[in-house]
Amino acid sequence: MTLVLWDVDQTLLDAGAVDRELWFALCGELLGVPPRPATVVPGRTIRQILRAILREYGADEATADRLLPAALRQEATRLAAVADRLPDRGRLLPGVPAVLDELAATPGVVQSVLTGNQRATTELKLAAFGLAPPLDLAVGAFGSDREHRPELVPVARARAEAVYGPGAATPTVLVGDSRLDVQTARDNGVRIVAVATGFTPAAELAAAGADVVLTDLADLEAALAAILSRPAA
Repeated sequence: MTLVLWDVDQTLLDAGAVDRELWFALCGELLGVPPRPATVVPGRTIRQILRAILREYGADEATADRLLPAALRQEATRLAAVADRLPDRGRLLPGVPAVLDELAATPGVVQSVLTGNQRATTELKLAAFGLAPPLDLAVGAFGSDREHRPELVPVARARAEAVYGPGAATPTVLVGDSRLDVQTARDNGVRIVAVATGFTPAAELAAAGADVVLTDLADLEAALAAILSRPAA
């Protein structure tokens, strides 16, 4: 059986900065400072992102750690309140629905997510773009599970084997758009198909060690060949 683990933001969909604006607003409110754009490193988990924004807004390490649980709770609540904006502000990335549907119809393939998002916000984003059904979120791994992305691969693999039986996570393939996605795969000895649909150019993804780099997922046969490690038709 093949376990395919998808990154969400900039791999499956673009949230149109709805989430980023929310992060800046809630961190500013928690600290009592005006929100402003802050550095968001692609591929980081939500815990790392919110902690970094709090620090950039002036919080010391102890204050950021103290405020983080409240920030995580508010992030999920606030995204639920504005989730209807996602389809208007954001977009599905090229080829995504067709690839998900084709893999869902392929025997011996289980699809889920490996994302820095919390599970609740993952569900909101996927539902907003109609992507939830092909993905078994019960075997996914989320930023609410672990702070560091490489630690999420064993979580997802264990969940897949608990649900589908021994061997359900062999092989495991990640699909993502950032250098951290590539590093996560390398750290765990699994394959990584990188897509240059995010903020990282294709050349940088290749240099980071991706097994395959695609411009996007618009070419269905090329995407399936890369993910399933088979010759293109």
